Amino acid sequence: MELRELVRYRRTLIRERSQVANRIQKVLEGAGNKLSSVVSDVLDMSGRAMIEAMVAGEEDPEVLAGLSRGRLRAKQATLEEALRGQVGQHQRLVLDSLLRHVDFLDK
Repeated sequence: MELRELVRYRRTLIRERSQVANRIQKVLEGAGNKLSSVVSDVLDMSGRAMIEAMVAGEEDPEVLAGLSRGRLRAKQATLEEALRGQVGQHQRLVLDSLLRHVDFLDK
């Protein structure tokens, strides 16, 4: 019975993490960024670095696309086009909060 309760709780946390990831994608799309159309997981190393740079105030698509790693580097031009949106101050605040929430769930 205890194991079943723990498994259910873990399943709930996993579901909540995916909901937070979907909220992050929605905030980015609301800002005009189409990162999720190029990156399979916006919370992987490259996507996370780009989102953190946006939260810090970086808006230049070339700089943001330059944060890509691995195979994503080959998609530099596509990334720059996808990152042309404008992230507002309130969206930065929401993204920062959502990233901290993901970190909490990952722990």
